[in-house]
Amino acid sequence: MSLLWKRNFYFLILACGMFSSLALSDGDALLTKTDPWPETLTLEFALNQASVDHPELQVVMASIEKAKAEKLLVDTHTSIESNISARLRWIDPPDIAFDQSQDDHRLSLFVKKRLYDFGYTKALKEAAEAGIVGRENYYQYALNQHRITIMATYFDVLLADFANGRNEEDVKITFLYADRAENRNELGMVSDIDVLEAQSNYQVSRTRLHRSRALQRTTRANLANALNRPEDLPSDLSVPDLLGNNRDVPESVDAWLDLSEKQNPLLRTLQAKMISMQKRLASARDIANPVLTSEVELSTYTREAGSYDNWRAGVSLNVPLPTSGKTKAAVADGRARLLKAKAELEQQRRQTRQDVLESWSDLKTLKIEGDRVEAAMDFRDLYLDRSRALYQLEVKTDFGDAMIRSHEAHLDQMSNKFKLALTWARIEALLGQTVSSGENLRSPVGQEVTP
Repeated sequence: MSLLWKRNFYFLILACGMFSSLALSDGDALLTKTDPWPETLTLEFALNQASVDHPELQVVMASIEKAKAEKLLVDTHTSIESNISARLRWIDPPDIAFDQSQDDHRLSLFVKKRLYDFGYTKALKEAAEAGIVGRENYYQYALNQHRITIMATYFDVLLADFANGRNEEDVKITFLYADRAENRNELGMVSDIDVLEAQSNYQVSRTRLHRSRALQRTTRANLANALNRPEDLPSDLSVPDLLGNNRDVPESVDAWLDLSEKQNPLLRTLQAKMISMQKRLASARDIANPVLTSEVELSTYTREAGSYDNWRAGVSLNVPLPTSGKTKAAVADGRARLLKAKAELEQQRRQTRQDVLESWSDLKTLKIEGDRVEAAMDFRDLYLDRSRALYQLEVKTDFGDAMIRSHEAHLDQMSNKFKLALTWARIEALLGQTVSSGENLRSPVGQEVTP
């Protein structure tokens, strides 16, 4: 092996390594750390646990990475392609050959790059970029929905705890009634049927208590799943102030409808999808465009021959002949996909407007409902105070029933507040804002709110 051949060989290996390194990149691993539960879990802390680690959001993140991978694949259309070709061969040269050596080895480096394809790659790249934008907007939608799920499951736990407390009081009261009925029956003051009725009411309240305790666990399991800790059920939850419920509902829904048209993440997702389909249709029309390519070849040989070149460089133009119907089929498919994307966008636009209108109407209804439950709670509290006073004076009273009714009134009030908070959260999601607990006292259109 000659010194020149060795030197060329090392040069080719080094050049190949340089070209190959251009295609390598390191991916950053996303590391997350789960904070321990606080002594008392708050709604704000729970909402902050919404992260990409949750399986629902991981699915969306995977789709974003897939869209980015598709763009990288498109980028390879105009990237440098290189490869090494090696050959080991021994020959028996003819007598007339100048070089009579039998070694006929070859090492070649081929480098090729697409220079221009008259818009085909550009359209594909724009389609891929629109796909990434669409997936990122969908992530915002999925994140908001996940935060709403956390909020809803958090409220379910609180309602289950409060209902369980009411049922515990109910069991105590019905037990006392049943015990008193048995004592009075022994004295001949009440009939057997009255005793059986009291015992039946006691058993009904026991069953209700058992169900409410089971509900406490299942709602906590749902919350733990939403917080991405299925094996770690939270215990104590604080009741949020929900100051955001004090936000005023606008008299007209038009401003919210306009804002949803511009900022709704689901609409933005479908708008990006439509743009992507438009670009893919353009690329389908350009699929048969000519392709201008540059090529370079560096070679070294162990023997000399008249047909062997040390290097070659040139430009080639490839012009496909549209004879197979491939372009026509691709264009027809692209038109169908674009038509579907436009229909999906219009369908979602109408659904979003309907959702905004219904949520706006629900807010007004829940505000009025809140006035009703407030009045009912005030009445039940006063009625309970009177029943307690009569009970302490040993006057026949319905103190036990009044206590239960007071608990139910408080439960209705809590349920109304939670429904109102969830409706505000849905409004925020529909208007493309980050779902929060509402403690910042800002309306979805940005005005400051006085508590």
